[in-house]
Amino acid sequence: MTRAVRKLFKSRRVFGILLVVIYATLAIGSTWPLARFSTTCLPTGTSESLTVPMFNLWTIWWNTEGFLQGTNSYWNAPIFHPIQNTFAFSEPQTITMLMAPINWFTDSRVLTYNIYLWLSLLFNGLFTFLLLRKLGVNRSIAIGGGAAMLLLPIVHWQLDVVQLTPLWGILWTWLVLLKISRHPTLLRGAELGIAFGFTFLICGHQGLFLAVLLLGATWTLWKRCLNPILWATFAVGVSVAALLTGPVIFHLKQAANENNFIRSSNTVLQLSALPGDYTASTGRQLINLNTREAHDQRRLSPGWFKIGLAITGVIIGLIRNRWRWWTVFILITLLLAFSLSLGPNLRIYEWRPWWTLTEYCPGFSQVRNVFRFAFFVQMTIVLLAAQGLYGAFLLSKTFCAKKLQNYLAKPALLILGLIALFEVTPPSPALGKTPSADRHAGWITYIQENTPPDHAIACVPFARGVKVKDFESTTRWMYFATFHGVPLVNGYSGFFPDEYFEISEAINTEPPSEAIFRQLADSKVEFLVVMRSQVKVKSFSDTRFDTVSLEHVYSDPVGVDVYRLQRIETLRYGMTNQY
Repeated sequence: MTRAVRKLFKSRRVFGILLVVIYATLAIGSTWPLARFSTTCLPTGTSESLTVPMFNLWTIWWNTEGFLQGTNSYWNAPIFHPIQNTFAFSEPQTITMLMAPINWFTDSRVLTYNIYLWLSLLFNGLFTFLLLRKLGVNRSIAIGGGAAMLLLPIVHWQLDVVQLTPLWGILWTWLVLLKISRHPTLLRGAELGIAFGFTFLICGHQGLFLAVLLLGATWTLWKRCLNPILWATFAVGVSVAALLTGPVIFHLKQAANENNFIRSSNTVLQLSALPGDYTASTGRQLINLNTREAHDQRRLSPGWFKIGLAITGVIIGLIRNRWRWWTVFILITLLLAFSLSLGPNLRIYEWRPWWTLTEYCPGFSQVRNVFRFAFFVQMTIVLLAAQGLYGAFLLSKTFCAKKLQNYLAKPALLILGLIALFEVTPPSPALGKTPSADRHAGWITYIQENTPPDHAIACVPFARGVKVKDFESTTRWMYFATFHGVPLVNGYSGFFPDEYFEISEAINTEPPSEAIFRQLADSKVEFLVVMRSQVKVKSFSDTRFDTVSLEHVYSDPVGVDVYRLQRIETLRYGMTNQY
């Protein structure tokens, strides 16, 4: 019986299923109690605001269903009407198109979002396991390494920014590079291009960071530079990656150039890391140094035991011939990521490398959250820590007697590995409840059935500030738009067009002027959708100006009023015509 069970678990298929179950359980457990409210709530992270999660939910909806409805092209998403190319104002997350079957099957936008989150965590664990196994680490430690990557502190700290959760594209890219370092082939070159392409399509921000880190670290293959197959392998990889990412990069670059999207130096400086940020961790900690050098809301260490094991991994990796290239590559990646995460805070005499990077590297002038290079720092530390633990295991086999190894070394390493794995555990995520589309079905149906093609609506109030939380009402309107499908003058994104703030300021003025109503009417805005509790109703009651009029056409018990906006054309003989 025992032999049969052992044989069963040695089966790759059975082991693979068991591994998926382990990581799936860990993904759901680490985000608990999200599973209990998976159709009504989204994790809000430390911000405790639904703005970013609901915006990403809207993005996933657009990728899986919205643009297929024929109301607009893929890049002309229905926000910031009538401005074009609006989907390129933020992360398009094109890879979420793969979630379409789940979205259609569940018919739940919120559940689709949460499944994507859990799948991302699951794949983070699986690809880490595959990478460590390719490196030669044994199964047990590889499983633990995958679990550590799944529980990565910075991922769970930024859980509301769902495009940052999937790390598996980066891990896949490194896995293929490890294969290429041993035996380059054209097929592996194509796989490298696909892996990098997927990374960029998951999150262009992380794809850009990965590209720079790869350029800074792949020179370590210089001993093989005379091998023409290696050059051909990389040529194939670059070509495939360009085919996958080219259309996305083109539209992102076009939007940035046309709208002059750049980040202010002060914003970039505030969102860059300081060295002290790496001395503390987020979440529940086994060792808390309570350092004053770290920002209260930016603690970037993956844990001190992991760091200690990573140092061990570097030492053993440099000694061990089979690991040497990988160790040098991943160590350089770590050091580059740490340096770049400091942004303008890194100064070499009077030279600040970050500003040079923004000047000569396309895309970096649009980067805001520079500290997110810390994702790569924590990832590389986890990989090196697993390598260090396995290296210590190999040393114990070499220098310890068998009994000493079985009764002392193995248990000690097991305990050390478990401590490193759970020394920093994610706190229970704060959850935000999404608004009920069923409760708002009245005005949503009215808008859907009565808005002419190519017309839009403006939802009042507009955001009254520029902080992320100020736009929560805007992303609620965007959520409702996934049901009625009508373009909005409102919108939220990584960048905002100047026209939006002009309209927002004018429409939030009480009472709004005739000029802003006329501008909206000229832009084919058919209705104003007004939340009664948040505005002075008299400002939008039946109003008639010389050139434009507002007519109250629908009132919903949930507190929403709908006004038709009509342009009045003055005719020669004093008569008027509304259209």
